[in-house]
Amino acid sequence: MMEGNLNTYRLREFVNQADQRSLIVDTSAGMVLGVQPGLEHFSEAIAPLLSLVAGVVTGPGQARHLTQRTRQDAALLIRADWTNSLRGEDFVLPPETIYAMPLLGAAEALDLGASAAVIHFLLGYTESIEANCLKRTVTLALDGASKGLPLIVDVRITGPRVVLPGKAIELGTSYALEGGASGIVIPWPGAESFRTIKIMTGNLPVWIRLTGLDPANPVIREALDLGAVGLWLDEHVFAAPDPVATVTEFYQLVHHPAATPAQEIAP
Repeated sequence: MMEGNLNTYRLREFVNQADQRSLIVDTSAGMVLGVQPGLEHFSEAIAPLLSLVAGVVTGPGQARHLTQRTRQDAALLIRADWTNSLRGEDFVLPPETIYAMPLLGAAEALDLGASAAVIHFLLGYTESIEANCLKRTVTLALDGASKGLPLIVDVRITGPRVVLPGKAIELGTSYALEGGASGIVIPWPGAESFRTIKIMTGNLPVWIRLTGLDPANPVIREALDLGAVGLWLDEHVFAAPDPVATVTEFYQLVHHPAATPAQEIAP
């Protein structure tokens, strides 16, 4: 099988082929922030969600605790880099200098059973950080293309230089595309910017990273109606009173967006 076809095949492992939608849960913040609430017992916390979501993002070490996955369960996406930019002012040791560095290549990710690699693209910092992010994107995209491993680029506009968030997200998307991304994760940039992003990305999947766990957030319906492939939930879902119920509700929003409560279909 040619590498490009294998790349496409692996994308299908975490994008539902019936409706072209996808719900991802990202647990990898623990690599930077320490053990997160609800994830103290990682394997036990993840297990009930494996049949609900299309993919689970973990760090390389966390991935070794997901040996219970089956082919019918969520695909494994490996976070292939590390950055301290996720540490805010409330962190015990707030970062004075922002770092972003690679952790592994395509071969190592595949050895762990990954269906894709995920890396950050940081915006709003110094030019050298953005240039380094672009270099790492290109390097891992080429490495993955040669081995059939998709690369998902996670655009983060967390730097102090960001003035116009929507335009910054558009810029990050363009960098990700130039670098060879197979899919892109972005915060909601507003409807106008998202329309521009969809023109830029074409058929490449674009996930919207939510900043909260409110299923009534109008952004969800707007994003899906405008062509987002789905939602990208973070580690906060595990601190919810009932993570399974919360994820199930988001599953319904992604895969059955027009259903009324009486029409909803269990996953």
